[in-house]
Amino acid sequence: FKVFTIADVAVDSGTFSTLYTVASSTTSVILGLNICNKDATDRDVTVKLTSDTANRTGANNAANENVTLLNEVAVPADSTLEVFAGQKIVMETTDVLTIGASAGSVLDATLSVMEIT
Repeated sequence: FKVFTIADVAVDSGTFSTLYTVASSTTSVILGLNICNKDATDRDVTVKLTSDTANRTGANNAANENVTLLNEVAVPADSTLEVFAGQKIVMETTDVLTIGASAGSVLDATLSVMEIT
C-alpha cells in the first residue's frame, strides 16, 4: 500500500498536476482519493485517467482511451471531499492519474493505492 500527495494542485487551464503514474511491471488499484479545499470559497476539481494500454491477450484486445473520472466537481469551502471510496479503479503500467483545480494553491490531494508487482 502506498500514499501519494500533492499540495496546491495546479489550475485546470490545460495543465494538470500528475498525481500518480503506474510503474513498469505493475498493476495498481486506486483505493481512495481525498481532496482538501483550504479556501473559504467552494472550488472545482477535475480528475483524469490517461491510459494507452493495448495489445492484451485474449478476447479483450481493445485499446484503452483517456477518460475523465471527475469533471468540475465542487469541493465545499474549508472541507475535504472523499471520492472513489468503495470503488476500485484498476490502473496498468504507464497509466497516469492527473488532477486540476479551478483556482491555484487552494486544493491538496491524497491518493491511496495498492500496487501489485
